Amino acid sequence: MSRETPTTEAVLEYLESMMERLEQWVKEQERQVKELESHGEHMKVADRLELLYSAQAMLGYIARVLKDFESWLNNPVVTSVMPEEMLRRLESMLREVAIKFIQVDIAHTSEYKELLSKFAREGKVPSVLMLYIQQRPQAPARRRGGEEGGTPRFF
Repeated sequence: MSRETPTTEAVLEYLESMMERLEQWVKEQERQVKELESHGEHMKVADRLELLYSAQAMLGYIARVLKDFESWLNNPVVTSVMPEEMLRRLESMLREVAIKFIQVDIAHTSEYKELLSKFAREGKVPSVLMLYIQQRPQAPARRRGGEEGGTPRFF
């Protein structure tokens, strides 16, 4: 951190305004958490379409928070005064979240692969998947990475 200098009234007023905006941000995020927790109760009786839309919405919430958090951490005014210990705690928490999110992806993808395996073993492929596979002119080319906006790399 840089050395401290005497503070003017204008600086203190601006600092107060920043703290008020941050407090409002925290309150809005807490409201969002409560809303999502409540939404989870409704999802216990949701149909497939509602569950799909909800899962997509959850990814949207995650993406929005990621974008906002990245913007926050890219702001030198914000990060230049963060103590190292605060950054260590943040990095650790974000690593835990990243690991958990990747584990969710692994678990879901593995479960889906097993579902496809079951279809293949039983010779009972759902018609929508059968049509998708049959309409392809040739076997899918093996490629690395996804194509932005296109079919994901695993299809």
